[in-house]
Amino acid sequence: MKRIVQRLVLAVGALSLVLAGAGLQTPAPLASLAKISVLPSRVNVRIVLEPSSAVPNLTAAYDKDFPSRLVLDLGRVQPPAVPAVPADEPALVKGLIFLAGADSRTSLLVDLIGPVPFRVSTEGGKTVVELTKILAADQYLVSAETQAALNQSKDRDVTLSGVEVADKSDRTDVTARLGRKAVTNIFALGDPLRLVVDIYDTVLTGPMKTSPIGTSGLEQVKIGQFKTAPPRSVTRLVFELAAAQAYSVTNEASGLTISFPKSPAVVRDEKPMLAEPPQAPAKTEQKADDAGKSRTVHDAQEKYTGELISPRFKDADLRDVVLWLGEFAGLNVVFDPEVRGSVTVNFDLIPWDQFLDIILKINNLGKTLEGNVLRIASVAKLAEEEKSQQSLRDAKEQSGSMQTKIFTLSYAKSKDVMDILKGKKSARGELVTDDRTNTVIVTDVKEKLDLIESLVATLDTSTPQVQIEARIVEATSSFVQNLGIQWGAKVIADPFYGNQTSLQFPNKVLVDGAMIPQGIVTKGIGGPLGGYAVNLPAPSFNSAVGLSFANVLDTFRLDVALSALETSGDGKIQSTERITTQNNKEGYVNQGRQIPVQTSANFTVTTQYVNAGLELRVTPQITAEGTIIMTIEIKNDAADFGNLVNGIPPITTQSAKTTVTVADGGTTVIGGVYRIEDSITHDRVPFLHQIPILGNLFKSFSKTKSNRELLIFITPRIQK
Repeated sequence: MKRIVQRLVLAVGALSLVLAGAGLQTPAPLASLAKISVLPSRVNVRIVLEPSSAVPNLTAAYDKDFPSRLVLDLGRVQPPAVPAVPADEPALVKGLIFLAGADSRTSLLVDLIGPVPFRVSTEGGKTVVELTKILAADQYLVSAETQAALNQSKDRDVTLSGVEVADKSDRTDVTARLGRKAVTNIFALGDPLRLVVDIYDTVLTGPMKTSPIGTSGLEQVKIGQFKTAPPRSVTRLVFELAAAQAYSVTNEASGLTISFPKSPAVVRDEKPMLAEPPQAPAKTEQKADDAGKSRTVHDAQEKYTGELISPRFKDADLRDVVLWLGEFAGLNVVFDPEVRGSVTVNFDLIPWDQFLDIILKINNLGKTLEGNVLRIASVAKLAEEEKSQQSLRDAKEQSGSMQTKIFTLSYAKSKDVMDILKGKKSARGELVTDDRTNTVIVTDVKEKLDLIESLVATLDTSTPQVQIEARIVEATSSFVQNLGIQWGAKVIADPFYGNQTSLQFPNKVLVDGAMIPQGIVTKGIGGPLGGYAVNLPAPSFNSAVGLSFANVLDTFRLDVALSALETSGDGKIQSTERITTQNNKEGYVNQGRQIPVQTSANFTVTTQYVNAGLELRVTPQITAEGTIIMTIEIKNDAADFGNLVNGIPPITTQSAKTTVTVADGGTTVIGGVYRIEDSITHDRVPFLHQIPILGNLFKSFSKTKSNRELLIFITPRIQK
């Protein structure tokens, strides 16, 4: 330890002489930051730096020794308090810490779950570091900024023939010439790593294009048409990256430029700035929103929360190193007489308590901490003491005083938690439940009572509720077209009219083509001669016209009637039911009527009521990810009073039964029935209907089309 102190003194003295000889002036005063905020969103995390005085330009790069650590060089600046990571951002940012470097330079370390593409920009005097989240391949999320721009944009589609790639000394630029500012949505995809830029209201001319690049960590860029209108056309640029790196976006009236700088990763030698020791998290009441999340009651894994240090020792005495750590951490240190050992390490940014555990472990030593007193002893001795302490605790448990506590449960059933609690009591302990008051009575030693109390607090929590909305949409359309013809004729050659045949036989002739009287076959419309020879009217009609032609003597006449019908109709029926039920509990709702059905057996008449309405049974299960698994049975039955059987209407049934997983507030279609009917009916006279053109006088037709669609929509919502 003395040698270390001597070296530090010599180094400081030498540095002072060098600075004095160089005649260095007093450095300029430090700039200051007012606030640093971490703002998560669906597609990115924004770190916003708000200066209270002029701050030099920020530079950022990944540490080559720690690929998941982003280093923000703030320059000569007085930092604010270390920003806290919001509780709703566990997916990317792990933590932040300030580092002090030479000449009062300050850096901000951003520890991430993994490296992601990022960009640095300025907005209204603030510096923004935007970390682009890596989404799954099947995800497509639009940022709030992009959505706001889309809501305001009324631009029409512009054509884009391709992109320009410019390899410059400090960066690689990829430019899309659009002739206006673009609305973009930027996100990243993994496996392999890709940066995706979607340009809205843009149509690509020609097929998809691929341009190899090979500089600035950019392997190639692909350009293709992702969507076509409506509602908006989207051209997509996909940049395949060799590794997560910085990029910048310039969005101007002339077009859009995405730049990738040629800057290597950096290594930092600064030491961590001392901060206040971590405080124990404040106890907060559990909300129903946390019911689906896991909580740790007991965790045996060691958690390290000490300040970061970078120790470097060679053959240093173990006791000197531990004393140095104790002084650094503000602890009193005591060694057992047999403690011996040496330390040779070279660590960079490790929690001091983890460093202590490592050097003790390699020397087969252990520690105990009582208050602010740190004791170092051999593992064997500590194990023997722990065994003695366990025996003492067992003896106290067997002979300790018994206490009784009464737990009145609010949400859980006493008989349901009994199986869990009875495994935690001691051999002398006793548990009794009272179902009438929903109470658990526990008699045990204090240590076991404390454990059981924490378990009861965990188990006796409110169960979240789910509102399920079911919609059944039934749409119908119909079209009917009918066309028919009726005609007949009468020809008379008779001496009475003076138009006989001039033959002895036949001297007079009567040809009657009206042989189907209307009175016998009620079909179509009546004719002047009592009927028609060809009687093929439309099956049903709402329009008809009749024509009758005759000569002066009425010796020749022709009667014709045309009948027609064309109808169309559209209909939509929407049935909606809502029900709220607890998690993992079945909910049931029914709306409609009951039809009495009578049966007779052995001179006994029995009446049974059958449901004819909308019926929903559903059991929701909320997952830890916030989605909802639902077992659904839905029926939409209706009585058909148009087709009574012995005075009882038949039941038309529509039903579905399935199990689905839906996001909170999302909608899924669990069933659909599509029915299309298309029919054409012809009435015609044999053989004669085949005569070209004239065959139309010997036939009628009826054309019917009907469509029916049935869709069942389910929307669950977790009640907050």
